[in-house]
Amino acid sequence: MPDFSLPEWQPADSASAHAQQHFLESEEVYDLLIETDPEDLDGHEPGSDNFLLFENLDAYGDTANRALAAHLHYGTDGTFTLATRPTPTFAIAAAWLVARGADPGAFLHRAGHGGAPVDERSAAVAARFITDHARYEQVEHGVEPGETWVMLRDTTSAGAARPFLLQLETHDPERGYTLREGGFASPQEVQQWLETRRTALPPVAQSEVTVVYSPQALAARARTTAPAKSTAAEAVPVPVPVPAGRRAVR
Repeated sequence: MPDFSLPEWQPADSASAHAQQHFLESEEVYDLLIETDPEDLDGHEPGSDNFLLFENLDAYGDTANRALAAHLHYGTDGTFTLATRPTPTFAIAAAWLVARGADPGAFLHRAGHGGAPVDERSAAVAARFITDHARYEQVEHGVEPGETWVMLRDTTSAGAARPFLLQLETHDPERGYTLREGGFASPQEVQQWLETRRTALPPVAQSEVTVVYSPQALAARARTTAPAKSTAAEAVPVPVPVPAGRRAVR
């Protein structure tokens, strides 16, 4: 876990300074689940990136955001940028981090903590969403006992028939999350299914859309040095390195 006081580093902008101050004042609120580039004895190398996934321990209420994603970039001029994104589910947080250049595999390994998929089916759903995340915009979400649901809208032609994606994420802090999803024609159909749950979730429209990453995300991804590994059995089409263990923020 990085020391967010970040000695010898200065924030590059006001947004980074605000995010740093928030972590320093709220360190007991967040539980670190995944860190892609832990600091070593020599400190962080200029030009490197660290992608972090936290659980918000104070996330209560019908529209709470349980997950917090953070991207820490160390510049070559002694400054850092720190961007954060609260999200209702860990899968959406992982997709945001991957869009900024993180290795997808770091978030798909079954690691026995709340920020990773609990089974191969959930990992496959998360991998599909990470690959296709640029297609979707979030419409709304809700938090039920033991479950968070998110409605997203497919902005591409691939989802023309069923443009509304419903994702259900159930969370076990000791084992991981279960993720299921289905495609619907309208928000009303989504709400009706949530109320009755009498049928299986409809299939999700597949896409051949190529995800376009920003130059910043491509540069961050080029700096990633984790080796690629393949999964077994029900394969997930991404590399799966061994992630960092679960540690509390201190």
